[in-house]
Amino acid sequence: ESLSLRQLPPSSLFLLKALVFKGFRPKICYKFCYKTAGFWAMKHVNFIRGKYVARMTVPEDLREIVGKRELVEPLGGDKKASERRALAVLNGFHGILDDAREALEANRPTLSTAAKQHYRESLDLDDRARRSPIDLDTRDFTRWSRAIYASRLRLLVAGEVPADEAEALIGYAADDLLRKGVAPDVPRRELLSALAEAQLDALARFEERDNGQIITGTPTSPLLTEPDPKPKKLQPDTTGSGSTLNEVLKAFHNERNAGGASLAKATMNEHETGIRMFNEFMGRDVPVNAITRKDVIAYKQALLEMPTRAHARFPGLTLPQAIKANKKRAHPYATMAPKTINVKWLSHLSSVLKWSLGNGYIDVNPAQGIRVDMGNAIHQQESRLPFDRADLKRMFGHPMFADPATYGTEQWAVLLALYTGARGSTEIATLRLDDVKEEQGEPVFYLSGASKNRHSKRLVPIHADLIKLGIHAYADRLRARGETMLFPEWTPKDKVNRWFLRTFLPEIGIDDKRKVFHSFRHTLKTELVRSGCSMEISNLITGHKDQSVAAIYVHDAPIRRMKRALDKVHFDLPMWSLAD
Repeated sequence: ESLSLRQLPPSSLFLLKALVFKGFRPKICYKFCYKTAGFWAMKHVNFIRGKYVARMTVPEDLREIVGKRELVEPLGGDKKASERRALAVLNGFHGILDDAREALEANRPTLSTAAKQHYRESLDLDDRARRSPIDLDTRDFTRWSRAIYASRLRLLVAGEVPADEAEALIGYAADDLLRKGVAPDVPRRELLSALAEAQLDALARFEERDNGQIITGTPTSPLLTEPDPKPKKLQPDTTGSGSTLNEVLKAFHNERNAGGASLAKATMNEHETGIRMFNEFMGRDVPVNAITRKDVIAYKQALLEMPTRAHARFPGLTLPQAIKANKKRAHPYATMAPKTINVKWLSHLSSVLKWSLGNGYIDVNPAQGIRVDMGNAIHQQESRLPFDRADLKRMFGHPMFADPATYGTEQWAVLLALYTGARGSTEIATLRLDDVKEEQGEPVFYLSGASKNRHSKRLVPIHADLIKLGIHAYADRLRARGETMLFPEWTPKDKVNRWFLRTFLPEIGIDDKRKVFHSFRHTLKTELVRSGCSMEISNLITGHKDQSVAAIYVHDAPIRRMKRALDKVHFDLPMWSLAD
């Protein structure tokens, strides 16, 4: 039973005592009290002094590695918020324990470590023995007996001596390792055989020393030449000093924002996410002067194994933990695209380190030039494709587009994405009713809340088809209801994108993974080119050229030319979907 009395609020605890006093079975009363308290207890979540706390006991054999007897994280006093946060916190706890178990296994003695220790101790013992004077008769007897000993050891390794003789030959070494706690957990005979191999190599060094060889040979047994495993630990490595990546990132953002060329909020968030991911890979908030080129290359290899949307799919897990959890799935999630790794995560890390170089934090940028090799770009498959005419016919021939008077968030969001090329969650979703306005005598959308980059805040003319369908009437109805947003129901921020990708596209039979909500942007860009629109005007419409507020008024952005160019684009939608 995972329920704990500490999880019960005082009122339910009082009820529990009263019911038990009346003679009801304690277990039934216990569960009834949880139900009347409004929740079923979550394992490892306790209700203590009016607040929820996540607690997980660390198994005894892992405590030295974790450094704690118990993992504890406050969740707050709000029940719903605590429930939402508890899953990620407990996932993180399990991730810590999984890492500790892995470290424990990696640090356990192996046949190789046992053989190496015996080999070293045998050479040390021989060194001490040679410091004492030995008469000729003793030396000759030692060399003669050593040859016989080596012969029997070879038979032991070959499995041709009985158990009692094997114990007599090398059992003392196995017992010594057991006393010191460095013997591997393997069958006794297997351990004796490994130690016999090490002893044979040691006897070869003794013979070389007897013959006056100054520089002796190296071991030949695979047990002695196998590289030592790198010890794993969970405690942060404190090597390296100076400003950490997070400290440098904060200074970088402060300087850019104070200098006038302010970074978009979305870009700053991506910087923070990228640095967090790198720190998770490194296991700490690493000092910038401790980052090596080898670290960044290893990070790139890890990103190639990272599942998409890892934070949402594996809440509470670090980057390395999410990679391991994904590999354990029967059907692992797809990994990140090389282009995303290059354009986002490696690029953001390199940008921060480049700023660090220019400001004296480091002497060289260890991330410079490190990219995933994507081969010849000509032969690369596009990650996103525009919708073709057949796709658009299926889409807007759907019954949900039959009556423009009934259009709501989903219909207008799709239409705006098609006729403006705007980004969904970062541009269309942030449109306010006040952003549907006129500029230079033309109806426009002012993407004031766009946050992708400094070009994204822009004016986009409203296509004649949108006006014909009734976009202004839709906005007027929202104003009459007291709304302030053009899409008040677009929450959370990726709600419409998810519906479009997971529900609408499968329903109309579009299953190409490269066709998503963002494909509307590619569709408009393609149609602008086909209609003869200049690249300059096309870039102004889609936000690929600076059209900041200052540029609009100082340089008089050509809104009329943009409007004429946009109205030349026709998608040949079903005529009934464009009815008055």
